[in-house]
Amino acid sequence: MTKKILSIIALVASVAACTDDYKDWADPQTVPQPTTVSFADGSVTTVGTIDFNSVSDERVQVCQINAPTASDADYAPFYSIRLLGLKPDILGHKPVKIENYDIAADGTMLASDLQNFIIDYWGHSPVERDVEATISMWLGNGATTVKTATSAPFTIRAIPQAPNIETAYYLTGSINGWDNTDTTYKLTNDGSDPYDNPVFKLRIPASEDGSNIEFKMTPESGIGGDWSGCLAAAAEEGKFNYDNEGGNLVITADPDALFYDLTFDMLDQTWTATPVGFNEFIYEIGNESSWSEPHPLYGNGLGQYAAIIYLDGEFKFKPNKDNWDGDWEKVSGDATGGTLTADGSSNVDGVAPGYYYVQVDLKEMTYKITPVNSISIIGSVRGSWDTDVDMTYNDMLKCWEARETLNAGEFKFRLNHDWGINWGGTLDELTQDGANLQLAADGPYIIRLYLNGEGPARCTVKEDSGYPDNYFEIGNEGGWSTSHLLLGNGNGQYQGYYWLDGEYKFKPNKDNWDNDLEYVSGNTTSGTLTDGGGPNCPDPGAGFYQINLDATSMTFSLMKIESISMIGGFNGWSDDLELTYNSAEGCWEVTTDAVSGEFKFRANHDWAINWGGDTGNLTQDGSNLNIEAGTYKFQLYITYTGNNKVVITKQ
Repeated sequence: MTKKILSIIALVASVAACTDDYKDWADPQTVPQPTTVSFADGSVTTVGTIDFNSVSDERVQVCQINAPTASDADYAPFYSIRLLGLKPDILGHKPVKIENYDIAADGTMLASDLQNFIIDYWGHSPVERDVEATISMWLGNGATTVKTATSAPFTIRAIPQAPNIETAYYLTGSINGWDNTDTTYKLTNDGSDPYDNPVFKLRIPASEDGSNIEFKMTPESGIGGDWSGCLAAAAEEGKFNYDNEGGNLVITADPDALFYDLTFDMLDQTWTATPVGFNEFIYEIGNESSWSEPHPLYGNGLGQYAAIIYLDGEFKFKPNKDNWDGDWEKVSGDATGGTLTADGSSNVDGVAPGYYYVQVDLKEMTYKITPVNSISIIGSVRGSWDTDVDMTYNDMLKCWEARETLNAGEFKFRLNHDWGINWGGTLDELTQDGANLQLAADGPYIIRLYLNGEGPARCTVKEDSGYPDNYFEIGNEGGWSTSHLLLGNGNGQYQGYYWLDGEYKFKPNKDNWDNDLEYVSGNTTSGTLTDGGGPNCPDPGAGFYQINLDATSMTFSLMKIESISMIGGFNGWSDDLELTYNSAEGCWEVTTDAVSGEFKFRANHDWAINWGGDTGNLTQDGSNLNIEAGTYKFQLYITYTGNNKVVITKQ
């Protein structure tokens, strides 16, 4: 007999259909019909409330069936039970739940059928539920099945199996001296009914001495010394018991863990402890980019992250650049600061458009947002520590910069002319309250401060040569309307890679023609320049070029990029593998098989222009790159900012 009565009917019908002499069951000449019987009043006797927390047998008694039997001995009786769930929502619109199951003549059915019916409809909460039921009697002789009678409705009362789950538990163990009154480490779900969401979470610090952590979980009702309701270790690994039945739960120390994320499933009675270090970066994403562009915040290894980010409206944080897994939202607070959760709450409050110093502490799960009114240099380099030198934002280089004549001495950086947030230390790694920085000699300087979260806060200090940071090419290829950046090295030399098609010239300013440079003499690929007015540089022929400008000697040169290729151990350092230009992506790309070994990129099958070093920061004449055997897609980006890189994707 199958689980559902409908499947019984289908099975019997299929068997009958395969019988050679089968005819319609209503034909009395072929298959005599059984005597129809009816349930009399009181033919189904109800039983008391069924508490599944006390049921251990496979079957459970739901009623007593006192039905008559058919007079026709050729037919055997069997029964089905129809369960009806009625639980309207607040408007009374929730549909009923109806299921049919097998039930034996002795009034027992599978305990799992009844419990699952209740859980599917009402949930796991161990509350007594009223299930309306009817019993149907069926007669069958192997060829014919007939429903002969249905009882009057009756009520089954049952409580689903589930522990008594409280709304909060507190860790009591080796990290807090086994203090049963301590509420520091609180284990909760998202605040909803614990039977709707039985998954409770907590982050705790790793032991300072690197030892294992032993603990139990005290329910909120037990705080103050009552251990009887604690969650304790079960015999099976990864399981726990209620009511303090078992030993201590144990987290085996992980040497790389700074924290452990505890997860308890209160219904499955399972638990896990996941070691947590801290990623190098986390990311902000929000309305300022239409929720499409994540902005990095750099971490100090202790769970504290910071960056200056342009914000406009609401935003949130996430651990991964390319997906939303485990993202963090606001629990409490406002646009200036508050607490975070990974359980899917609301965005951080919207802010007015502008730059903000954004700080996140994942150890404490907090955030702080400070408007950037000014970033300045202060120190004895200006004669005293009383005057700030405000810096300006360089949108092209994504940094704050100042061009100043300074004295030998000490200096630091600070936010909003206040010492609450300040940076010192070393040029390559600036930290809050770090040591004063040193300037060895008097002179004109360009100082640039990088706080964009792409790495540690850092700064560069170099003598100001008097030359512009960058120059721009403008010409026929862009209808004389688009300026193309040539990145400077600080000493008057500039370089960029662009498509040229027709005449062009150079200028120091993106948005105007002041002090532009024109052609004096030379040919289509090199020559001399003047700022005194002259013709455009001659047409070199349509193509992709490396453009070089030397403002110290007032000269220029072009190198046409006929090809960009890969070369390395996979092709014996002899046969270049050509890349094709993907104009939509703005990169040169190829997909190919590679063997383990070294490789580089180069232009025109020649070493005069080649790129190596680090995949995220390729440089001229950089060291060989390395690859493991496999099939890969290589995408080479030669960018106007000089931040050349290759993206390698295994196929």
